[in-house]
Amino acid sequence: MKLQLIDKATYREHLRYVTIAVVVLLLGSAVGISTLLIGLFGEQGQSNFTLNLVGVAIGAGLCGGLLYHFREHAYMHEVTYVWRLKQELNRIYRRSAKVKSAVERENRNGLIVSNFHLKGSKQLYELDDNTLTMVELNQQIQTLDNQLQGLGVTISLDDYDKQLLDQLD
Repeated sequence: MKLQLIDKATYREHLRYVTIAVVVLLLGSAVGISTLLIGLFGEQGQSNFTLNLVGVAIGAGLCGGLLYHFREHAYMHEVTYVWRLKQELNRIYRRSAKVKSAVERENRNGLIVSNFHLKGSKQLYELDDNTLTMVELNQQIQTLDNQLQGLGVTISLDDYDKQLLDQLD
């Protein structure tokens, strides 16, 4: 995965509309399908909880299927990019002990992964207006940059590949 420049205003607008569309579709389809199921299979005076649950599950599946189908559409570019970035950052986070150990050992792959994680997190925080931990994140970025400079190592964000994470021991 490569970091991309994303317009914050466009991302926020598209995310808002996609969220509203999903909520409306989920609500409408769940209620509609549940009502249809109760009309076809429900019994008067009995609990229809199972039929309602099936209706919600079918509605959720419909929403998920539509999101999957349209994930490559131009309108979804920013939303899909941020979703994939979050997945990649979570993947790195789950292996943070290995990454930290590799950085301490001055392992080039560990330094590349850590650089991507920190700068990707910064982009994500800026897009989501998460300024609460930005000072700490900037300090971590500066510390890593100083370590790279001290080692005389030059890396870029384009050096990152998800296979590097698997190569860390």
